[in-house]
Amino acid sequence: MRGVWGIVIGLALGTAVARASAQAIDSGGALGGLREARAACEADHGALWGRNLCGPIALVVRRSHLVVANDTVPGWPYLRMNDAFITTLPSDQGVANTSFDWQGREWTMVVLPLPDDRFDRIALLLHEVFHREQGPLGLRDRDALNNQLDTRAGRTWLRLEYRALALALVALDSAPTNVRRHVANALLFRAYRRSLFPGSDSLETRLEMQEGLPEYNGERLALEMTGLTPSRVAQAVTEREHRGTYVRGFAYGTGPALGVLLDHFAPGWRTAVRTHRDPAGLLAQAIQFQAPSSLGRAASGRAREYGWAQVDSEEGDRERARAPEMRMFQSRLVDGPTITFRQSRDSLAWGFDPNSLIGYDLSHTIYPSGSFSAPWGSLSADSGGVLVRNDMAVLVVEAPTGELPPGRHVTGRGWTLDLNSGWRLAPDLDRPGSYIVVAMP
Repeated sequence: MRGVWGIVIGLALGTAVARASAQAIDSGGALGGLREARAACEADHGALWGRNLCGPIALVVRRSHLVVANDTVPGWPYLRMNDAFITTLPSDQGVANTSFDWQGREWTMVVLPLPDDRFDRIALLLHEVFHREQGPLGLRDRDALNNQLDTRAGRTWLRLEYRALALALVALDSAPTNVRRHVANALLFRAYRRSLFPGSDSLETRLEMQEGLPEYNGERLALEMTGLTPSRVAQAVTEREHRGTYVRGFAYGTGPALGVLLDHFAPGWRTAVRTHRDPAGLLAQAIQFQAPSSLGRAASGRAREYGWAQVDSEEGDRERARAPEMRMFQSRLVDGPTITFRQSRDSLAWGFDPNSLIGYDLSHTIYPSGSFSAPWGSLSADSGGVLVRNDMAVLVVEAPTGELPPGRHVTGRGWTLDLNSGWRLAPDLDRPGSYIVVAMP
């Protein structure tokens, strides 16, 4: 099958697709995924959000830009295969799990291969489908990084919240009388954590709106399609506790947990959340939770039930183990010679692994790898790290040693920079050996 694709696509769509087709893909898995996404949105039929979630989906091979899609783009070449269409993305289109504009129409993009597990596969597809519909639903928000969740205290109390939420979800299946108690404890741990980091409540809520709601949508519809129970969502929450950092990923665990629990306590919450943009706040209202005046004492007393001693010990070990890495980043990206990039957030496009981000401090994040593009050009990092101010207005990489090469292509330790015409590296007069990217006069 894959060999036939290489010949037919090459004849039908030209050399670009012929090159793309040389990279084998699981055609059966891609076609099956599109069918599962269609079945899920047709079964929902607008019931969850009052809006039909069916729409264009592009499953993409990252390196080749080869696309298996459920629809076509006017004027764009394609080859029909069964009930899908084979084509390629525009060469300048970034590849990520996201929504994107393709010739004036909003599409869902999901990177191949899809997960083998059916629940995970449907959840991923319908998470990204929700991003496409998030704007029209009035539920889109800006990403917010939560660097407080990369500190020992932040991580400890989030992990305890995860554990309480997971037990509440399991109790929905086996011991309904315990659900409210576990939910109240999860909200208590959340309230105490937020008291330690003033302002974190708005940051956490923004990410739960932007990423937590799509993950709820995906997992809720995956439950319906697979016939599984809330314990499967509890499993995902437990897995999230041990997956990467929480700076940009915590809401993938809390979002679906809060949503499924709200389905139990306040079924009308999906309408209310459009104006009361705080799922956890709605859950607190639903169970009439009020934080006690002695917040720290109450949280510490309840935490023992959820393994506080183990979690705190593990987080202490983690903090000590990563201290040398943090000193290395300090040396390379703060103390030593650097290159600084400045741009507006709206002019920057970036791609990254949300599970790898490192909170340098509460307002700066280290991206161990990633791609960034702005009017000045494009920066690609695969190691060494990029220090990014959380408003995305400033990026910093370690400056290369020695004399800079002529031209617009520059490389350093773990990164590559291609400057656009009209931009150059200029000495940073405030930092000997450092540079800033500036527009030519």
